[in-house]
Amino acid sequence: MAAVVAAVEVIGPTLPEEQGQILEIANATAVFNREELGTVDELLADYYRDADASGYYFLSYRDGRRVLGFAVWGPRSLAGRGYDLYWVATHPAAQRRGVARRLLAEVEGRVRARGGGWLWVETSSTPAYAAARACYARCGYRRLAELDDFYGDGDGLVVYAKRI
Repeated sequence: MAAVVAAVEVIGPTLPEEQGQILEIANATAVFNREELGTVDELLADYYRDADASGYYFLSYRDGRRVLGFAVWGPRSLAGRGYDLYWVATHPAAQRRGVARRLLAEVEGRVRARGGGWLWVETSSTPAYAAARACYARCGYRRLAELDDFYGDGDGLVVYAKRI
């Protein structure tokens, strides 16, 4: 009888061969618009060339060889110890399994290791982002501000931050 081996879930830097999976996840979430999908692709290319020069760091949450989620973060310009979380996304088939929470914890650890003290998040106020906003709140992020109609009519900017 063959033993069944469970896939090991690992978080680590995004690998070049994962680019297609990252874009697939971003597309599958149905919250990234065409411009944002293009930006993810562009930032990945810069990250693969030289992450430190680009200022954007990608992490992948893997279950075996499948990527179930990703996070993008980097230093906030002129903020001293501040960092931005640009995106955290989980494939819809893997949502509500703690993928985003674990990615956030990993980003926080990496920011701390670089001497960072704050993680800043800007997100949308639309219903499509309600789960993301709830996740940030559950993970200890404090809602600091909301600017109505920032991204467009009915789509406000919501700002969260966490001292880490």
